[in-house]
Amino acid sequence: MSVSKLLPIIIDTHAPFPIATQLSGQIKLLIGTQYLKPGDSLPTVIQLAEYLNINHNTIALVYSELIETGYLIAKRGRGTFVAESELVQKSISRDSLYQVLEQAFLIATQMELSPFDFGLTAYTVAVSSNERKQVIPLKLAFVESLQSEADLYFHSVQAEISNPVSLLYLEDLQTRQAVALRELHTCDLVITNSQYAWNVTQMTASKQEVIGVNFEPDLPIITHISTLNRGSKILVIGQKLGEGKNMKQMLEKCGSSHLNLQSFGLESVQSDFNLLNKFDLICASQSAYDYIREVSPQPEKVVSFKFIINRASASVLKTRLVAIQMKE
Repeated sequence: MSVSKLLPIIIDTHAPFPIATQLSGQIKLLIGTQYLKPGDSLPTVIQLAEYLNINHNTIALVYSELIETGYLIAKRGRGTFVAESELVQKSISRDSLYQVLEQAFLIATQMELSPFDFGLTAYTVAVSSNERKQVIPLKLAFVESLQSEADLYFHSVQAEISNPVSLLYLEDLQTRQAVALRELHTCDLVITNSQYAWNVTQMTASKQEVIGVNFEPDLPIITHISTLNRGSKILVIGQKLGEGKNMKQMLEKCGSSHLNLQSFGLESVQSDFNLLNKFDLICASQSAYDYIREVSPQPEKVVSFKFIINRASASVLKTRLVAIQMKE
């Protein structure tokens, strides 16, 4: 058995799994648990081969497969890095699963199960459970306020969970529109932006559960603004002024205090196109992005502002989905 001093990777030559499978799985886990974060560099093939005392061709093959699937990215002349991809974000969002598995393994070791026996038992239980229980998809709804913002947040919710989700507007529920209320009251779980959780709860049935989630800018936009010089002027544009202000507040919470942020609605730009020339970077909401790119004299300075559910909210949401599904 060999252990890497560069990364906490253990290769067991007596395990009933190929070395490449062990290596690939452990690198994915290091990424999922954020020991390796997006943008972090990995050891070279030769360095890792020497420390693990395994063939460098095996490591090169694993790196290649992880690059092809989207976990890693190779930069010519610089090395191999953790990718800033949707797949990596999904892996990170499974932290609650990793914690449950770790706790289960601690119990297994007390019962004198080996890692292999534990893995085989977990697989057997999973297969048996899948055969015994026909999983009925939960009926979910996401409630948001403004339509221009709803689409942005709605896509973030859909990206996090596999269940189909219907989109409802808070205004329709508040005006007691029959179709919207009927849809709401037949849901197993209602998801909404945290700021509307109380309002939505007042309109649900007594036994319905409402989960409020928080959103944040996705990793590429945070990484992008983090590289800018102190005092750089950033224009944040939403379809409406309120949307622009929300986006600006999100960026401020992500450690952009070294930047000069200003927010506007799309109508401000339409009345004064020269506004676009006064900023070093323009962050446009997805609903405004195509238009701003088209009218901007420097479209390369325009980046799309995308939302994701923050890690804590995503973990709570997924845990509740599992709990409700098991109860059903």
